[in-house]
Amino acid sequence: MTNKTFTNRISAAYFLFVLPISLALFSCEKESVSRQADQVDELKQNAKVSAVEQLLSETNQPGYPITDIQYNSDNSLKSFKTDAVYTTNVTYGSNKVIYTTLLGGNKTSDIVYDMVNNIAVKKTETFYTSGGNVADRIETDYVYESGRLVQEFYRENNLPDGYLAYYDNGVNVTFQERYDSDGNLINKVSYEYYLKLADKSKHLSQFNLKMDAKLFPRFSTNLIETKTLKKAGKNPVVTHFSYKLNNEGYPVSGDVTGPYPYSWTSIWQ
Repeated sequence: MTNKTFTNRISAAYFLFVLPISLALFSCEKESVSRQADQVDELKQNAKVSAVEQLLSETNQPGYPITDIQYNSDNSLKSFKTDAVYTTNVTYGSNKVIYTTLLGGNKTSDIVYDMVNNIAVKKTETFYTSGGNVADRIETDYVYESGRLVQEFYRENNLPDGYLAYYDNGVNVTFQERYDSDGNLINKVSYEYYLKLADKSKHLSQFNLKMDAKLFPRFSTNLIETKTLKKAGKNPVVTHFSYKLNNEGYPVSGDVTGPYPYSWTSIWQ
């Protein structure tokens, strides 16, 4: 099997491949309408998705290693393990998808997604103590426009915890803004993409490394090349990603540059 390598260099980089809530960029200027239109045309022309679907078996992304991924006969997610000790089982009910995580047979969390037309509109995360009591509860409401996710509103233990706003050009997310509960901008992140590399994973999101991406419309068509983080009074921090693809175009490994560089691998079946 022959791998293709895509690399590029940029200035100082940092941050992990995931956790979008912590990402941000104040000084990003919105693209002009004409430039966006040109980019959308180019993205649509270059982003080719293979007809041969492969399913992720495992990935060792730092901070959220996922192994022993099991699927149902319809390729819906059945279960997976994280950190080799947590087992998450996925069940499907009437307009709900439930992720239940166990450690040594004891339930550590439930994540319940409320679904409308097979798209998540709300998430309720409940975390438990070792004695089975509720330790924390986080609710997320999702807002869509024209089939694209545009905002995530958060509440923790019934208290507002701000929101995350997504901006895109109809094909890829261009930047995100994170606000606190008072509506103050915390941070912002902008994205650039490999316009000829499609993001083919239907389950794993580039924006949040959990096996729930199939519950949402696709965030971006292409694989992220760089993300630039900026906070008020701070210098921009740029993270660069490179990938090796298998013959079907799925990323089997990658490198992230910066003060905390790391490499990762994924296995597809």
